[in-house]
Amino acid sequence: MKELESDIMIRKLEIKEIGKLYRKHIKKDFPPIERPPCYVIKHNMKKGFKEGFIYVDEGKELGYALNSISEQAILISLFAVFDGNRGTGIGTTFLKELLEYNDNKATIVEVEKPEYAKTDEEKKICEKRILFYEKVGFKIYKDIDYCLFGFPYYIMVYSKNAILSKEEIIKQLKAIYSSTLRERYRNMLDKVLQIK
Repeated sequence: MKELESDIMIRKLEIKEIGKLYRKHIKKDFPPIERPPCYVIKHNMKKGFKEGFIYVDEGKELGYALNSISEQAILISLFAVFDGNRGTGIGTTFLKELLEYNDNKATIVEVEKPEYAKTDEEKKICEKRILFYEKVGFKIYKDIDYCLFGFPYYIMVYSKNAILSKEEIIKQLKAIYSSTLRERYRNMLDKVLQIK
């Protein structure tokens, strides 16, 4: 990956910043099932399996992303714009900056399947999320049957250079989760991550 340039509006998170970000934002933005414990994030950052970014505009922090990394792909694990700044286009700009930073690696996101939403409101949120990623250039792979901890997701992929095959995407996701999951889950990866 290329180095961040000074005029780019994202900066890399340091491990020492994760605790504060976790308490102030991540815990509010994501339910427990969707976020790993803080110590797991720190551990994976130390091992080089995860990296974090803060979106900054005119000195003001406006959002964050945590990515899990494999040899050929990046999974955006957590992505959020801070309260009060949502719906302003910041998320789109931030995501484009991340994709530029990721350079030649494919970028993967997991999005909840709207057809499994419990309410009409949840369904609209899921559909809106899919549209958000499609507008930036992500392709949805509806032929990948994917469940994480029993929750069904669609896989969406952005790749500047080549379209990855279904098999290659599955390989990269397994590589990411085999390195970032806690040991007790890693030992039962096929049950935690059901993918075909």
